[in-house]
Amino acid sequence: MAAVRVVVQFTADSAATAEQRSQELAERAKTVRQEPGCLQFEAYRSMARPEQYALIELWESQEVLDRRNQARGGVPPAPAGVNRTIEHYEHHG
Repeated sequence: MAAVRVVVQFTADSAATAEQRSQELAERAKTVRQEPGCLQFEAYRSMARPEQYALIELWESQEVLDRRNQARGGVPPAPAGVNRTIEHYEHHG
């Protein structure tokens, strides 16, 4: 089983929304890091464009990530006021 990297990019529709989501992600990171199979979960906010931020996740395998998402009822929709893209990358050494 290869590790899988998840990159989630967000663009908020306002500075206030970006600030709120950034704080929520920082809190969420604390709990997700404790989940089985989570090797990394970090939230970043752009220094040049504060309305943009990203999550960088690393999971033991796609299977582990799929089980986690299934237990949560799937990937939740993007929050109001936020455009989001999600990409999965298989780790190759």
